Amino acid sequence: RVGSLPSWCTPYALAIMGRRMVSNCPFGNGNGYGDGRAISVGEVVVDGRRWEMQLKGAGRTPFCRGGDGRAVLRSSIREFLASEAMHALGIETTRALSLVVSRSESVRRPWYSGRPNFFGGRDPDDMIAEQCAITTRVAPSFLRIGHVDLFARRAARDGATDKDLAELNAIVEHALFREYSDVAPGQPMEDRVVAMLGVVAERLGALVSGWLRVGFCQGNFNSDNCLVGGRTMDYGPFGWMDNYDPLFAKWTGSGDHYAFLNQPGAAIANYHTLVTSMGPLLGPDAEPRLVELLRAGAETIRSAASDTFRLKMGFGASGSEVASSLWEALDTLMRKSNIDYTIFWRQLAAVVELPEDSEGEALVAPLTVAFYADPSAELLTEWASWLQQWRDAVVDSHGGGSDTAAIAAELRAVNPKYVPREWMLAEAYNAAARGDFGLVHEMHALFQRPYDEQPEWEAKYFRRAPLDALTQGGLAYMT
Repeated sequence: RVGSLPSWCTPYALAIMGRRMVSNCPFGNGNGYGDGRAISVGEVVVDGRRWEMQLKGAGRTPFCRGGDGRAVLRSSIREFLASEAMHALGIETTRALSLVVSRSESVRRPWYSGRPNFFGGRDPDDMIAEQCAITTRVAPSFLRIGHVDLFARRAARDGATDKDLAELNAIVEHALFREYSDVAPGQPMEDRVVAMLGVVAERLGALVSGWLRVGFCQGNFNSDNCLVGGRTMDYGPFGWMDNYDPLFAKWTGSGDHYAFLNQPGAAIANYHTLVTSMGPLLGPDAEPRLVELLRAGAETIRSAASDTFRLKMGFGASGSEVASSLWEALDTLMRKSNIDYTIFWRQLAAVVELPEDSEGEALVAPLTVAFYADPSAELLTEWASWLQQWRDAVVDSHGGGSDTAAIAAELRAVNPKYVPREWMLAEAYNAAARGDFGLVHEMHALFQRPYDEQPEWEAKYFRRAPLDALTQGGLAYMT
C-alpha cells in the first residue's frame, strides 16, 4: 500500500535459472540468478496490443548478486539507439520508450582509458565515474526461455510435486497468452504446446537471419537472453560489424559459440532448451515428439539463416542454388580482403547499375570505399571475377535485359546504409556525458531510415570505421 491507497501494481524482477548457478547465489539454493537490474513496473494495452514496461538500471533487485542494480548513461544510450535502430531495420526487438539521466547520482565502473595496452589484455584498465541513467524498455512480454527452463527444472527434479508441474503449465499458458494467442486457440494444451514450438522456431530463424543480414552480433545469446517471443533483447555486449569477420563479437566472453556466423547455432541451442522444458507437459511418452520437434525446429532455423545471403545478393527463391555457390566463394574472398561489411553489401547496388559492358577494375570501383587496406592486384582480379559472375547471374535471375534499376532497388531494400556502429555510439554517449545530447537526437533520426540514402549524412556516417576503432578497447571489444 501507498499511504491509505491500495497498490494497483507491484514492481517485480524475475529469477531465471534454477540450481545451475549455486556458487554465486546469495540464497545458496540456485534460485538467485535473475534480473539484476531490470524491474517490470506495469502493463498497458494500446490499440488492442499489450505492452509490458520494464526499467533497466533503477536499482537493486533480489538478484543483484552484490551489484548496485544501476545502469550508466553510456550503456543506456547504447541500448536506446540500438533497439530503436533494430526496429527500423525491420527486425523484432524490444523498444526503448524513454531514457532518464540523473543530475546528481553517479557510480564508478571499470572501463577503457584509450591508452595503449602493452600487455595485450582485453579487460578495462581504468575506473571512471559515470552518470546513472534509467531506460524504460517495452515489449509484449519479457518472458525468456530461461524463465520456462526454471520451472521445468523444478518440475523435473527429484521430489517434484503436482504443484511444480502446475506452475510449469501456468508459465507456458502465460507464454501462449502473451506471445502466441493466435496459435491453436481452443485446442488441448499438448496440441497448443506443439504448435507454439513450431512458431517459435520460425521466429528464431527470422531473428538470427535478420541479425546476419544487418551485421549484428548479440554477443551473449544464451537462454537467459533469448525471449520466448523471438525478439532482440539485452543490448549489453552487442555490436554491429565493421570489417568482415565470421567470428566477430564485441564481448570478450562470447567465445566462438556466440560469434556472428554462429548465432544460428546458438538459436538452435536455445530452442533445444525450450523444447526439452516442455517435455513434462507432453506426457510420459513425449520423447519421440520432442526429438521430431528438435529436428524440425533446427532445420527451420538453419534454413532461414542460410537464406540470408541469397536475399542480400538479390536473388529470388529460384536462384538459391547459384546463390549458395556465389556466397561460398564470396565468404572466402571477404575473409581475406579486410572489407567493411555494411558498405560492401550496400555498394552491390552501385555495381549492378554500372554499364552492361563494365569489367575488371570498373566493376570493383564502387567497392573501393569499403576496403580498409588496398587489395593486391591478385585480389582485385578475384573481386572482378566474382562480381562479373554475380552480376551476370543476378541479372539473368530477373529475366535478363539492361534495366537494372529494379534489382538495385531490391538490393538497397535489404542491405542497410546506416547502422549503429560502435564508434558512432561512442561519439554520442561521450558528447552526452558532457551535457550535449545533440548527437543522440541526430543518430536517433538517422537510424529511423536506415535504408534511405540520406545524402546529407553520407560523408559523416556512411564510411569505414576509424582504424583505432578496430583495435581499441571499448570500441573493438568490451567486457
